[in-house]
Amino acid sequence: MKIISGAAAIFFVLLALVPIKASAQCDQFIGKVLSKHLRPVIENADCPLPGLDKKGHNLVGVCYQSSGPTSHIIIDTHLNCYASGESVVSKLFGAKNAPSVSENVSVEADVNGADCHLNYVNIKPSGELGKVLAALFDANGKARVALEQGLADACKK
Repeated sequence: MKIISGAAAIFFVLLALVPIKASAQCDQFIGKVLSKHLRPVIENADCPLPGLDKKGHNLVGVCYQSSGPTSHIIIDTHLNCYASGESVVSKLFGAKNAPSVSENVSVEADVNGADCHLNYVNIKPSGELGKVLAALFDANGKARVALEQGLADACKK
């Protein structure tokens, strides 16, 4: 019995010595400010796939993490394009067999904490819908502009 309790004590001591990487919490206030600017741009993005005439895009969440001079933003989206009952594709295959395409895409960005300047935006699209989101966040994209406006609003520029 003493062997087991001694082994448990050693296990907990060793566990306490293992470095645990602290993760930054999401700033919900700034996340909501950024979401207010990003949501309409994401949800109104066009569907680039022929025959899929309806969209059901959602901004799932925005996580703003501040850690010293640089802040990190993670934007999670769910993109969905589908054929309406009125589309040619639905009429060919039937409404129950109407095609749809969905994709979850994340965007990561770094922001200079001193002046709220957007340093970079990184998207790794895995499909056609992800490429649409990448275009929205390109150098002149609507989502990038919305993100910059949200940052300006959060920083009160």
